[in-house]
Amino acid sequence: MTADSSKKQLVNVYSTPIEFDAELVKAMLADEGIPSYIDDANGPFPGLTGIPCHIHVAVEHEPLARQLIEEHEQRHRARVERELAVEEQDFPHEELDSDSEYD
Repeated sequence: MTADSSKKQLVNVYSTPIEFDAELVKAMLADEGIPSYIDDANGPFPGLTGIPCHIHVAVEHEPLARQLIEEHEQRHRARVERELAVEEQDFPHEELDSDSEYD
């Protein structure tokens, strides 16, 4: 057995350019008992977006971590869709008539 094989193998389960999103996912995984760490958290430039953050977990936690992240993202998409539907009800888009003064 080599020294490297005694270390737990880690896998990337989530990447995002927004460090705050990575922190939320890390906290969600911790709530479920899955330890993780964030790699490349915007390097020496905190708050800078565009540099992806990567969340890594031990390989044995990968299936559950991916399932939890997918469920989290599905809930997020549903919430955004509901908010957009409410916004559309509150502020419906008016179609411009072809005879409008803006033509």
